[in-house]
Amino acid sequence: MRRMATTRRSPWRRIALFAALALVALGGYLFVYDPAYGGTLVTPTERTLVFGHRGFGDMAPDNSLVATERALAEGMDGVDVDGQFTRDSTLVIFHDLSVDRLTADTGRVKDKTAAQMLALDLGPKADSAMTGAPVHTFEEFVVAVKGRGLLSVELKVPGAGNTGIEARAVEILGKHDAFKDVVLSSFNPLVLWRLKRLDTRVQTVLIFMDTNWNPELLAEIKPGDAVNLPWALRQEWVRRAVRKIVRPDYLSVNHDVAEATIDRLIGQGWPVFLWTPNDEASLSIALAKRPFGVISDEALLAKRLRDTQLP
Repeated sequence: MRRMATTRRSPWRRIALFAALALVALGGYLFVYDPAYGGTLVTPTERTLVFGHRGFGDMAPDNSLVATERALAEGMDGVDVDGQFTRDSTLVIFHDLSVDRLTADTGRVKDKTAAQMLALDLGPKADSAMTGAPVHTFEEFVVAVKGRGLLSVELKVPGAGNTGIEARAVEILGKHDAFKDVVLSSFNPLVLWRLKRLDTRVQTVLIFMDTNWNPELLAEIKPGDAVNLPWALRQEWVRRAVRKIVRPDYLSVNHDVAEATIDRLIGQGWPVFLWTPNDEASLSIALAKRPFGVISDEALLAKRLRDTQLP
């Protein structure tokens, strides 16, 4: 009787063993195995591209079309800006969740209509003598930049829910046949996953850093607007799994991320943007790594160093 009972239990033991081995293998594949880059949408470049952070960094009003036009006129390869949904589901270019720091108005972007947002002037807060730098829509930016450089837009979606912002962005890219002119980025992997589900032609960028908010970033944020980066997304072993599942076309990596991580990813062929080295020393270090691009508040300095340091 005892032998018969043992025989009946043994298949379940084997199944449990196989299941355990399968879980170990899956975990190893997701969290340890780190393959070379395998994307096909990115056009290789002969030299590192230089992007103006938030349009033209310290040289013009934050996230304004005025800043973008100046950056392109100065020979920047592209600009990096931020997109959000208004109350009436219009995708506008604006950095902060609230308008207080950058305009004379108050309140959150998501609580304002498109008309209210487009009436705001970004000029006076950047320069007290400046006016005429209104907020613009994502579509207006796409039209203005297409054919002149690469437009990188971070879609700000703090939560996991589907707001519809991805569908709207893809609709505009299709309308203007701008899939090669625009890259859409996010800290939120779900945003990138939804974009690819909508249209595989969309070029996506996973943004990440190893830390949460630092004092410099917190100084720009209205109390209550800080959205914490989840602990898991600050761990490289978790990001290995995210990259395999989401399959971004580019990575946008904070330049303070562990140097070994940056070097490994570039060495594996990933098109990496480094953000935001701003002084000569940090820019020189970033450029020496030969990333795909550098995003800087001091874009003119970055371009000068790129043009003199790199063949």
